[in-house]
Amino acid sequence: MGNVNRIIFWVLIPLIIISYFAFRVIVWHSSDDGRRSIIAEQHTLNLSALSNVNCLILGGSNSVFSLSAKQISESSDLNCYNLSLLNEGFSDEAYFDFIVSVPFNKTDITNIFYSTIIPLFPKDHSAVLLRNDNKIGISGDKSFQLLGYSIAYYFKRWLQNKAVFQSKQYPNPTSTGDFNFSEYDRCGSANIRDQWALPDVDATLGDWMNGNISSIRSILPNAQMYFVLPSTLLENVSERDLSIFSNMLRQEIDDKSVFFIKQSSFGNRSVLCDAVHHGNAIGREFRTSELLKIIKDIE
Repeated sequence: MGNVNRIIFWVLIPLIIISYFAFRVIVWHSSDDGRRSIIAEQHTLNLSALSNVNCLILGGSNSVFSLSAKQISESSDLNCYNLSLLNEGFSDEAYFDFIVSVPFNKTDITNIFYSTIIPLFPKDHSAVLLRNDNKIGISGDKSFQLLGYSIAYYFKRWLQNKAVFQSKQYPNPTSTGDFNFSEYDRCGSANIRDQWALPDVDATLGDWMNGNISSIRSILPNAQMYFVLPSTLLENVSERDLSIFSNMLRQEIDDKSVFFIKQSSFGNRSVLCDAVHHGNAIGREFRTSELLKIIKDIE
C-alpha cells in the first residue's frame, strides 16, 4: 500500500498537473484573434494611401458589418472611410490609441459617425468597462489563462469535426474600410439568437458615453459628430420601449452639438449575417441608406 501511495503522490499527481498545464499552454498558443491585428494593419495601409478623407465611421462590429463608407461617399459630398473595429478594439483606450496611430490628417475630418452597440446590451456595457480596466488590446486578451474551456469541450468539438482552437476568420477590409462580404462565408441567419434586453440608463452608462465622445473630440477636433444607436433585430423589445430608451440616452449626452441618431430596427432575419446587429450586404445597404436620409433631414 505504501508503494502505491508513493506512486500516486510522486508520479500520478505530478503527471496530471503537468499534463493540465501543458494543455492550457497548447490552447493559449493555438488560439488566434480572428485576424483582428492583420485587419488593423490593413486599415493603416489603406488610410496612408488616401489623401482626401473627410469622414469616418467609428464603432464596433455593428458598423463593420452594417455601414458602408463607399455608399456614403457615392451618395453624398463626403469622402468617407470605415475605421470601425470588431469589438470596438476590445477596450476604449486601445481603440482610441489605434485611431491616433493611423496616419491621416485628423484636422481634415469634418464628419464622424460613431455607431456603438454598447448602450443597448447590459453584458456588452459591463464587459467593455471590465476590458477598459484590464487595458485589453485590439487583438483581445491573448494572455495565458489557467482556466478556460474544459478538455471535454475541445474533445467534443473534435468529435463533431469542428475546428478545435480556431475562431472566426474575418477578411481584410476593402479600400474604403468596408467589410468584404465576398470573402466571408459565415453568414447564416438561422443560427442567430436574440436573448438581449434593454439595460437601465444610469450614471455609469452616461459617463461612458460622454467620456468616449470627449475622447473622440480630442482626437478629431474639427468634426461634426453623430452618435448612432444602430439597427438591431430585437424580437423581445417593442419599438415603443426602444424609443423611450433612446430618448433617455439622448438626454444623457452632455455635448449638445452632438447629433443623436436612432436607426430603425432590422425588419427580419433575411437581412442579417451572423448576429442581430450584423447586417449582411442587403442589411448594410438598408442601414446606410437610412442613415444618409436622416442626415439629409437634419441638414
